[in-house]
Amino acid sequence: MLSRARSWVYVACAVVMTAGRARAGNVLAVSDPTLDTPTIITLGVQMLVTGDDNFNATVSVRYRKSGDTTWKTGMPLFRVHPEHVQTTPPPAQFAGSIFDLAPSTSYDIELHAVDPDGLDVTKTLTGKTMAVPSDPPTPHVVNVTNDATLAAALSAAKPGDVIVLAKGTYAPFSVNASGAPGNPIVIRGTSQSDAVIDGAGCAGCNVLEYYNTGYIHLENLTIQNAQRAVRVQTTGTSANVFRRLHITNVNLGITTNGSADGYVVSDNVMEGRLVWPAVYKDDSGAHANDDGINIRGSGNVIAHNRISGFGDAMKTEQDQTRANDFYGNDVLWTYDNGLELDGSQGNVRAFRNRFMNNSSPTSFQPIYGGPAYLIRNVIVNVADEPFKLHALGGVGPPSGGVMLHNTVVKAGSSLQLSTPNVAADFLIRNNLFIANPSDGYSVRWDTPIVDPSVTLDYDGYFPDGKFEFGYSNTGTDKTYTSFADAVSSGRFEQHGLLVTTVNFASGLLTPASYVTLLPPADVGLASSSLAIDKGVTFANIDDGFTGAAPDLGALEFGCPLPMYGPRPDGVDESNSSDACGTTSGGDGGTTGDGGGDAGKFGDDGGTNPGEPSGCGCTTVDARSSTGWLAVVAAVLATFRRRRR
Repeated sequence: MLSRARSWVYVACAVVMTAGRARAGNVLAVSDPTLDTPTIITLGVQMLVTGDDNFNATVSVRYRKSGDTTWKTGMPLFRVHPEHVQTTPPPAQFAGSIFDLAPSTSYDIELHAVDPDGLDVTKTLTGKTMAVPSDPPTPHVVNVTNDATLAAALSAAKPGDVIVLAKGTYAPFSVNASGAPGNPIVIRGTSQSDAVIDGAGCAGCNVLEYYNTGYIHLENLTIQNAQRAVRVQTTGTSANVFRRLHITNVNLGITTNGSADGYVVSDNVMEGRLVWPAVYKDDSGAHANDDGINIRGSGNVIAHNRISGFGDAMKTEQDQTRANDFYGNDVLWTYDNGLELDGSQGNVRAFRNRFMNNSSPTSFQPIYGGPAYLIRNVIVNVADEPFKLHALGGVGPPSGGVMLHNTVVKAGSSLQLSTPNVAADFLIRNNLFIANPSDGYSVRWDTPIVDPSVTLDYDGYFPDGKFEFGYSNTGTDKTYTSFADAVSSGRFEQHGLLVTTVNFASGLLTPASYVTLLPPADVGLASSSLAIDKGVTFANIDDGFTGAAPDLGALEFGCPLPMYGPRPDGVDESNSSDACGTTSGGDGGTTGDGGGDAGKFGDDGGTNPGEPSGCGCTTVDARSSTGWLAVVAAVLATFRRRRR
């Protein structure tokens, strides 16, 4: 856990607007774009820039499978502001990600940069997504039945080996051999429950240790009864896979040293030792570093894990990381953070996760420029802040977040943030914030909101009450007496709304207190919810919306529930997708149902009660009047009016 020490830090948004002829510094100049490390279903790009001192340029995105003739529209690139990053600022750039692509597929990407001050240029590049990890092309199967034969197989292991553990209990071991790109070493149990690696209650030990360069697949095993389950000891490893493991009765699950890149950690059940309602504030963070998954590197995929009982469920804990994906994870309870994106630089992505019973479900302490995406996440029962937008030790507040279509259901104020450190460059849209305030505050964003770098609009709230949207620019506390009062200020939620008590078809209501452990929640909207058709459209995120406009919150009415946690055997990104309106692997098939559970709670699965299955899905262009470019233009226009 990173320090919570705080100091007064104010990041000013210095945006200079000029009238008349554009100065030379206002004209955008762009470099050739580059591709971040590809992951299985996403591609991230960066385009370094100079000029555009008045920040009025935009970069739109189109993409298509290589060889196709039809283009699809992506979200416009995000403008990264290094001037708002105190510690190790990134280069000035536009950056962004394309979601829900097919694995192992080449895509053409077109970036169209337009600056009203004198630039109109199109740049193209091609990227290929990562393949779902698979067995060696010519596997050499080595069957083992006991500790001695396992030790012999590991000692002789070479790329292409598939070491299969028969039913039985095995002692802790180390992996010293390395696989090779495209030719891994696989260590696999005949069944997850029958092949058990047992630490026998050892204190201070690791059940499995890695001393190698990578390309090891560890699958279908139970790992139990020790302080640490899996520890990668070597720095600079690549492409390890941890898949379909059951890790139980440990303090730490899977952890690495630095620069662990290209990992896949998926479809695991991970059970730590901490019990809800123990949270960070109870003992000042004594268990904050009891990590479930801590992969310190870039280009990693953390997907469809079911996690409970750790200090932090998932984290990276390495500064300047990029292109990490967290999706489909089901966090049942955590003592502190469900997900730490702390220290990340850009094109990090958390989407379609479910966070139940967390102290602070998502942490951005800090983000170094972004974009950091938080999209379509379910966040229910929160002891503290749903979005932890903090500096690290009072230095380096976060900059660069895109928060779209999240559902937050929380006792107390729903959108709560308590820090003097000023977050910059956060776009907050299409979220649903459901509170149960005991002090009358529906929202308590208790930190300065710098105009216009943090924008909140098209969000839904319940109930009405006091809305504290930060301090005013004069440094004084600013609390609005009602939602209507906040809207009348002209600054916040000009297209937002209040919803009513009944929002979810499941009948879910806000808890009176966080201390009761809630089972996995279904936040599918009721047909009567005022949140339906009230959102603004974001291409590539809302392509499958139904009705007149996207709905607020994590789940679109009429679409099947995403899969949370481990998927059924044989289901992966190549043959399923949870994005409403997309098909299997991004291009064909159907959205899958929730898988079974090996943890404390069963998955709800299926479609929302009373709702139709499937989507009447359409593709929507973000360059329409309701697209991101229109939103950006409106924000800039508002800012210009205020500067006159």
